[in-house]
Amino acid sequence: MSDQPEEIRPLATGEYITKQYQQMRPLIYLLGLFNPDMRRQSKELDKQFADVERMKEDRRVFANRFGPRGWTIYDRLSVDAVRAAVAEADDTVAEQGLVAHHLDPSNLASFGHRFNSRGLEAWHDLYRCAAERIMAGDYLAAVPLILIIIDGICTTKTGKHPFSGGADAPVFDTETVGPGGISDGLAILGAVRRGLNTQSIDSPYRHGILHGLDTNFGNAIVAAKAVNLLQTMVDYFDRREDEEVRIAKAAKDQRQPSWAEMVAKMSATQDTRRRIDEWVARPQISERWLASAGETHNFQADSPEAMAATYLDAIITRNFGKLAQLTIDYPLRSIGYRAGRLREELSDLKVTHWRILGIRDEAPAISEIDVSMEGILNSTSWVGLQTMRLIYNDEKFEVLVRGAPNGSWAVMPSFLPTLRGTALGSVKSSKMPDHDN
Repeated sequence: MSDQPEEIRPLATGEYITKQYQQMRPLIYLLGLFNPDMRRQSKELDKQFADVERMKEDRRVFANRFGPRGWTIYDRLSVDAVRAAVAEADDTVAEQGLVAHHLDPSNLASFGHRFNSRGLEAWHDLYRCAAERIMAGDYLAAVPLILIIIDGICTTKTGKHPFSGGADAPVFDTETVGPGGISDGLAILGAVRRGLNTQSIDSPYRHGILHGLDTNFGNAIVAAKAVNLLQTMVDYFDRREDEEVRIAKAAKDQRQPSWAEMVAKMSATQDTRRRIDEWVARPQISERWLASAGETHNFQADSPEAMAATYLDAIITRNFGKLAQLTIDYPLRSIGYRAGRLREELSDLKVTHWRILGIRDEAPAISEIDVSMEGILNSTSWVGLQTMRLIYNDEKFEVLVRGAPNGSWAVMPSFLPTLRGTALGSVKSSKMPDHDN
C-alpha cells in the first residue's frame, strides 16, 4: 500500500465560494463592529452571497420541474430566464417564456458566434441555416438540422453517438452535468419511438424525427428545446476539453496554506485594515467629458479611470489578449482561451469611439466609470451609455484594498455581454417608426 496521501479532488467553483464565505463571515462580521466601511462591505458581501445561493436554488428547482419536460441546464443559460420560469406557477406559461428566450433572434445570433471557433466551425453553415429557418418560422426545416449538429459534435469529439453514451462522462465544475443536465436531456429526447405518430409533439425526439416516425414536429417549442439541447452540448464539450487544466488550477487555488503563508496573510490582513481605515472616496464626478478615444488623458497611471481608458482602447483596436488580461475571470482560465472566447463574442460588435463622463469610488476596492460609446453591430451604427465596474485585486482576482502591493484594476466580466445588449437596444430603437412625423 502506498504511503502517499490520497489526492483530494478540488471543489467546484460554487461550492468553494460557499465554503470560503462560511469561513470568512464570522471574521468579517467581527471587523465590521469596529469599522463602518467594513460593515458596508459586509452587507454587500452578504447580498452577493444571497444572490449566488438564490441562483443555485433557482437552477435546482428548474432541473426538478422542467428537466422531465425536456429542458436542460447549461453554463450560459440566462439567470433571468431561469428565474422567470421558476417564478411562473403555470408550466405552460413558463415554457412560453423559455421558448421566447431560446428563439430570440439576438440570442440565436450570439450563440452562432461560437461556431466561428476551432472545433465547431465544421457546423457553422448548418447552424446558420437552422437559425435562419427558425427566424422564418420554418421549424420543420430547422429541427432536423439542429439534431444533425448535435450528432456530429458528439460523434466527432468522442467517437460515440450522443444518445448512446457519448456525453455521459462526468465533467468537473459545469452545470451541464448532474440533475437537469445533458445526460437527463439525452435520456428523454433520445427515447425510442415505436410506430408512426402524426399527432403534434412538444419535444425533439431524435429517433422519431430523423426516422420519420414523428411527423408533426414543426412547432416553436420543439425548436426551442432542440436549441436548448444544442447549447448544453456545446457547453458540455467546451468544459470537457479544458477539464484537466481547470482541475489543476482549482487544486492549486484551494490548497491549504503553510504556516509561513498564514503568517504573511495575517500581516496582510492588518495592512488591509489600516488601508480601509485610511481610505476616503474621492469627490464624485458626473456628466463631464473627462477623456475620449484618440486623445491623451491626464489620469493617474494606477487609477481605475486610467485602466478603463486602456480597456476601452483595447475594445476599439480589438486587442483580445489585452481584454482577456484586464477582465476578471474567476475560473482562472488561460489568457489564450479567454481571448478566443472574447473574439467570438465580439465578432460582429465593434466600438469606434468612447468618452468617459463620470467617476465614482463605491468602496475601498471598487470604482465605477460612466462611458458613452459609439460603434457598429453587423453593419448598423449604434450609440449608448454604460457603466464599467472595476475591482482592485491580485493576479488571482482576489479583492484587495486599492493601493495594496501586487494589486491592479480589472473590469467585471459583465461589461462586455452588457455591451451587446446596449448595442442591440440602440439598433432596435433606431429602427422603430417615428410616430411624431
